[in-house]
Amino acid sequence: MTTDTKQTYFLYKLRLLRRSNARGFLLHFLELQIPMVLGALLCYLVVRFITSSSSFSTIYYPGTYLFAIGDLVFLTVPVMIWMIFRRYSWRHSFELGIAMIAPVAGIMVLGQFTAYDYLTWLLTAGYPVMCLGMLIYMLYRWDFFTGQAGNMAALDCR
Repeated sequence: MTTDTKQTYFLYKLRLLRRSNARGFLLHFLELQIPMVLGALLCYLVVRFITSSSSFSTIYYPGTYLFAIGDLVFLTVPVMIWMIFRRYSWRHSFELGIAMIAPVAGIMVLGQFTAYDYLTWLLTAGYPVMCLGMLIYMLYRWDFFTGQAGNMAALDCR
């Protein structure tokens, strides 16, 4: 092989590697959406169950702080458990959970300062904002969440 052929072949392999990394990253992101959706479904079922009983329905309903905190827990904890199940470290699971909660906490703090009724707004915006936090964390830890390199890094971080 000539030098030009070797350089062309290297650039071709580099492009394939980038595509596979992006594909692996996207698959990890979609994989983490599954436990988040299951947590949202569980939260919905809990709300349906609680509203049918009169004693708890006065404190746990959409638009209250308790409901917002419950929603955060139901959406974050399954993702963290799934990461631990997939043999990622506690630290990375905790960091991802914080990254998911941070945007919602920011909305709550800003809502308090502006006296805006953000709790009812969070019912529809909470999931996308948490997904955005997850995506930003995953982009920050790009090498960790791409294909085989991510799996090897997960085993090394234990």
